[in-house]
Amino acid sequence: MKKLLIIIVSLFLFGCEKSELPIEGHTMGQIEMNQISMNSNYSKQLYFNLTDNLVVKENLKTNWDLAFESSEQGWHILLNSSTLSRLSYLNNYNFEDIIDEDGLVWKWDDPRGIENGTALLEYPDTTLLYIVDRGFEVDGSQRGLKKLKIDSINNTSYFIRYSNLDNSDYHSISINKDPNVNFTYLSFDSNNTIDIEPPKEDWDLLFTQYTHLFEDNIETPAYLVTGVYSNYLNDVQVTKDSINNFEDINTTSITSYAFSNEQNAIGYKWKIYDFDAQIYSVNSQMTYIIKSVSNRYFKLRFLDFYNNEGEKGFPSFEIQEL
Repeated sequence: MKKLLIIIVSLFLFGCEKSELPIEGHTMGQIEMNQISMNSNYSKQLYFNLTDNLVVKENLKTNWDLAFESSEQGWHILLNSSTLSRLSYLNNYNFEDIIDEDGLVWKWDDPRGIENGTALLEYPDTTLLYIVDRGFEVDGSQRGLKKLKIDSINNTSYFIRYSNLDNSDYHSISINKDPNVNFTYLSFDSNNTIDIEPPKEDWDLLFTQYTHLFEDNIETPAYLVTGVYSNYLNDVQVTKDSINNFEDINTTSITSYAFSNEQNAIGYKWKIYDFDAQIYSVNSQMTYIIKSVSNRYFKLRFLDFYNNEGEKGFPSFEIQEL
């Protein structure tokens, strides 16, 4: 009897690997519909909560310029990918030196997330002078250049200086970390931090334009696309299924998938642009299965990219909790 008990306990403890933990049985949720209003010029960024099927916060994509990682040990600084912002860095330059923008070599943040590389390379180098190209306004006009110096970073703050290339509009400021959000945002227009991101436990997806990198295209290595980011820093994970029908994917399907925590795991390829007809079509055979920030699973399928008036930039989808 004692030997049998040991065997039963061993099976209970070691019968499932960590990646194959059983999903607690429950009734699946109802299929719900939603449509996101990014505007036909893609001017909005919208933070979305899967559990509530609701946009919890939105902003104009041009409201900010730099994002500062807000965790105590955080040090990553991001560009505004939604405006096609880019960065160059110079060695052996003083901040006050006049900069000639000709010959600058540009870099972009990796859309997969900070673990895959940012334009500021590894830990920001306080000896370098950074040149920030702010990208484009919604109307396509250029937002201009700034030079940036990162003086120091500690557990609570970033200390930076920036100005125009001719040293006009100079500012020296501190950026205080807010541990309730993933990033704290700075606007070069207001010269202050700006409230952009909702609390990090309140959102799962971000509908936005972002910079996609084409590694094999030398002439156009970076291009603006319209898609979806995930709250990957808070363990939102995504997989996709183009084989099974949306209706057939259920709770028992979850353990058969390999999930990704890359920021652009949903990305922009759920739609295709026909250059001849000049119209977008949606791949409705593709279903995205998403583990939410609250550790619940949902399936999501895009249905359209246009509103009832035929305007692009209004993705609609159906969603169901597994």
